[in-house]
Amino acid sequence: MNKREKTQVGKRFLGVYCGILFNAPSFETGQEVVCSYDFTNPKYEELKSRYPIVKIAGEGGDFERALRICQWLAPNLSHQGNFSLTSSLEFNSISLLDYAFGNPEHGVNCVSKAKILVECCLALGIFARRIGLYPNSPFDTDNHVVAEIYDRKRKKWIMLDPTSGGYFTDGKNPLSCLEMRENFALNAGGSIVLPRQKSISLEKLNEKNLSWNFYFAKNCYYMTVETVIGFGENDADSAYLLPVGFDCKANRRQNADFMLKTAIKEGWEATAIKSLEKRVRSIEKFTPLVGSKALWHIPI
Repeated sequence: MNKREKTQVGKRFLGVYCGILFNAPSFETGQEVVCSYDFTNPKYEELKSRYPIVKIAGEGGDFERALRICQWLAPNLSHQGNFSLTSSLEFNSISLLDYAFGNPEHGVNCVSKAKILVECCLALGIFARRIGLYPNSPFDTDNHVVAEIYDRKRKKWIMLDPTSGGYFTDGKNPLSCLEMRENFALNAGGSIVLPRQKSISLEKLNEKNLSWNFYFAKNCYYMTVETVIGFGENDADSAYLLPVGFDCKANRRQNADFMLKTAIKEGWEATAIKSLEKRVRSIEKFTPLVGSKALWHIPI
């Protein structure tokens, strides 16, 4: 398959995923959910003393500073999709950076990368949160997790992806996850912007980053947002943005079974398989906290 044929196939995939989103434009309202943000944890000072995030962020607005951190993290964190925490690792930016930063043999997943970026932003006084992006198909073993930061100058949320180092644009403005989803649903031609791609036209950008764009479109069917945001782990539920009529529990039950079978077949690490087995057992107790307004929540 030559380059032109690959592009045509990529555009067909993108069109399919955009069509799925077009047919699911409305969301269940659910409960009133307000997110909380902790800027006071003393560990943020330790993070700033051990890693040069203040210098990397530099001057400017919230988006510009957070983007520099995002683009600094992306090439320095190797990717391992089936990464899971060990007894020697804690789920916080310091522990994860100590383990993975600049070490190609220690990869982490998108969940951990987003956690690192969010805590770096909180340490800098920038509102940030993790957003889970999920596909429609329960037989898709892949989903994605990104960060959003609230830019006080633009008065809006903006998606940042520490895996690619990119953000999404409609050609005029950087977009939030919801705005990105709406752009895909209308097949409006927006695109992810990767590092060092500032001057390219939107049309060329969309084609150049086609594989990233249909990857994001695939994973925008439903979303989650963490509701208590701070340093380290917490037991708070995430709020779910679910299309009207979508049975999230049934979808996740099918997905958990399928992922476990896939992990066993592909010989994943024992810790990852145990984590999936635990997930399968927990599905029956799972009730999503539906709170679509949490993704529109303005923190200030």
